[in-house]
Amino acid sequence: MQVKAKDESLLNEVKETNDKVSKIAKEVGLDDMPLNCLADYVRYNEKRRGINKKLRVCRYPAKPCPVAMHPMQRVAFNRKDQPRNPLPVYLSNEMIEFKQTLIPGKLYDLPLCIIDYLSQKGTAIWEWHENPDGSKETRKTAMDPRFALRSVYQG
Repeated sequence: MQVKAKDESLLNEVKETNDKVSKIAKEVGLDDMPLNCLADYVRYNEKRRGINKKLRVCRYPAKPCPVAMHPMQRVAFNRKDQPRNPLPVYLSNEMIEFKQTLIPGKLYDLPLCIIDYLSQKGTAIWEWHENPDGSKETRKTAMDPRFALRSVYQG
């Protein structure tokens, strides 16, 4: 008897969850949402995150925006640490899914988010600083970049 009661309670929970999902999806219209530009993908992922949080289930996966829709910039790529070795770049998040091998010395049309990602990579420079009470501590003062990304303008 107790096994049947547990099965029935689990079945009721599943039905309630499915009803919640259909109700929320109808309110938002997530399946019918047009994805024509970068802002549409951002809006979709924000709504998707809210719905998944309410449901406590990852019912709607993130949809990264295609690389072709991102704003691009032409750059010349170079490495400071290993100037002859190619760099495989793989970045996958809710904004973009990018996978490409960059060869130093070549020109590339890269999305701005990839340029920002590569610009943030570097070696930290630490220095001693004196506090007002006379004690000393180390702090990160700057970053020595690993990559040189030079913008190329062609007219």
